[in-house]
Amino acid sequence: MMAKLGYCEINGINLSRRSRKAVSDVKEIMRNGNIFSTAVSTIPLFQIFASPSITTTVVETGITIREYHWDLFARAMNSAAPIVRNQIFKVAYEQEIFTYGKEREFCRCVSEASK
Repeated sequence: MMAKLGYCEINGINLSRRSRKAVSDVKEIMRNGNIFSTAVSTIPLFQIFASPSITTTVVETGITIREYHWDLFARAMNSAAPIVRNQIFKVAYEQEIFTYGKEREFCRCVSEASK
């Protein structure tokens, strides 16, 4: 899986309001699907979606996401129910279409990991 997601190290990304809304949607899908029910507190990747700086601050904060976060996310996605993965993919893919630069790369990483 790392070979597929190896391009996913993203440094200093600033998410738009629309992408922060998409992150909130993914968080809700994850909660509703219970895909991280036991591992949420132990997987550092959860910071990608749980960090308050992504969705709640007025001033955009730079976010650094390392490759190992994506490897963990992809493994978690593989253990999730197909319908949950599909819902996350739809949110991420739509964002991938309407964004550019690092923000698009972030959305592509999420959509690829959730396929």
